Amino acid sequence: MKMKMVLLVLLVSAVSVLAAPFRVALMDFEDQTGVRPDEKLGGAIQPGALAAKGVFIMGKGLLNQDNFTLIDRRDFMTQMERLRPTDMGKSTPTKPSFIQAAQALGADVVLRGSLQSFSSGRNVVNQGGYKTDFSILSLRVSLEALDAVDGAVIAMADGVASEKIRQTDQTYTELSEEDAIGLLDKAIAQALPQLESALTKRQAKLDSRPKIKLNVTTSADPALIEIDGILVGTSPIQGLEIYQGDHVLTIGKPGYRDITKRILFAQDTAIEVPMMRTELSAEEMKDILEKIRLNVIAGDPGLVIHNISDN
Repeated sequence: MKMKMVLLVLLVSAVSVLAAPFRVALMDFEDQTGVRPDEKLGGAIQPGALAAKGVFIMGKGLLNQDNFTLIDRRDFMTQMERLRPTDMGKSTPTKPSFIQAAQALGADVVLRGSLQSFSSGRNVVNQGGYKTDFSILSLRVSLEALDAVDGAVIAMADGVASEKIRQTDQTYTELSEEDAIGLLDKAIAQALPQLESALTKRQAKLDSRPKIKLNVTTSADPALIEIDGILVGTSPIQGLEIYQGDHVLTIGKPGYRDITKRILFAQDTAIEVPMMRTELSAEEMKDILEKIRLNVIAGDPGLVIHNISDN
């Protein structure tokens, strides 16, 4: 029995070490409301101003969760501004890619939210000839987690909070902005555990996928190697573990043409990449083309692929 307890403790400890917290970057919180509540029940509060507070409430909620590490939003916004495209030195209206900013900061997911509704309703209860009139203020939020690799939505969650208030001709309640913020806080707090559960299940599913080992060399080592848009190192790379399946391999080096190929990896694989300079003589072009075993696509050099076990 004692031995079983020791094994259980060791197993729990191993799981705790392996289950690293999700690094989260907060992007924005939008107002997507339609109908507004009546004047006394928060109708004077601007939904857009209320939604703007959502990103900070999300951040507060994430700080209380052990499975999340929150990236400073100021760093994230600054990184996005640095990546903003320019035209002749002037900023363009094109929005920067949040994916590149998230990857630069090592984020696992990008979180954004929206205020879906902020409205009031009425509930009349008639019991034994006595009529009671209730007003109900309700608020709904939606949270989305986006993959920091390709921007795909990987988890979603909703949260709802409401306040039931009795209003009569003699007495009535007029809600303040603080009351509305309290409802927003409750709704986000309801949604965050759902989001955490969805992300944890997805990560467990990803971790259970089989892995393969990848070797990459080029004719112009060292060259930068990216897998699915994430920089993994410089060539030559030996024994890099990646998930089995479809991946996009990108290789680049100043003075050489960038190479991007989508490859299905089924087993341990070694790749040799003939690099092509941006400016080549006819003799150099002929020499490179003779070394390529696969078809040349749009002038880019091909990849020489073989199984590591075949060496």
